[in-house]
Amino acid sequence: MNEVLRDLTRKKTGKHHSPSVGLIDSQSVKTTRVGGEERGVDGGKKVKGRKRHIVTDTNGLLLSVVVHAANKHDSEAGMEVINTLNYRFLRMKKIYAA
Repeated sequence: MNEVLRDLTRKKTGKHHSPSVGLIDSQSVKTTRVGGEERGVDGGKKVKGRKRHIVTDTNGLLLSVVVHAANKHDSEAGMEVINTLNYRFLRMKKIYAA
């Protein structure tokens, strides 16, 4: 459903349905021990919990998301989320990191 709505929104704004540029960022979130198995400590932000890496288009529309333990390094987790884009957005030539 997300893909259909994203494509319709992009077409409405006059853009091609497949983005050529992406933006990647992460967010650490505190969690409790209840529910979910992946938990860790983000050493840089001192947060116990999970981290999500997302890729959006230039309009801020979601392209991909990966959630994992907060102790996973950004370079490793970033590649995981970028790899989920393989063969989905053939026009994508650049991804900017925030």
